[in-house]
Amino acid sequence: MRRLLLTLTAATTLAVPAAVLVSTSAASAASTVTCKKLTGTIASSFTVTSCSPKVKKGADKSASGASSALASGSGTLTWKKSGQTTVVSLSVTSAGQGGCPSGSSEYDVSGSVTGGTSTYTHSGDTVSARACVSASGSLSLVKKTTMNL
Repeated sequence: MRRLLLTLTAATTLAVPAAVLVSTSAASAASTVTCKKLTGTIASSFTVTSCSPKVKKGADKSASGASSALASGSGTLTWKKSGQTTVVSLSVTSAGQGGCPSGSSEYDVSGSVTGGTSTYTHSGDTVSARACVSASGSLSLVKKTTMNL
């Protein structure tokens, strides 16, 4: 389960995605992308959708990645429309049920963008999310929260 959550964290990460706890320097930038939805499973892949890059009009609105690649604390999200990438470094902590429905567990993700080819995100951008993992391994965001990259 922890491996699945770590994977989610990376996407979410994106990700989303996923809770990631990574310290960043004072020079780190704020998040430049906000995503309203997280789907997928901890065992395979995840997708963040309804994303709003704050600096680009007509930009990609979704990105996805392999949940397993993020279990190690880092991973890559690929933006659907452009094929550009965002590389993240993440950590995850569990808040128990937290803000998730009964039978699910909340994972708080924090970290930072460390690279990639995306023009929407930049190295040093903060990554944060509150993700729910159901008993079946399905991923979602805690209601009324977003994933920030």
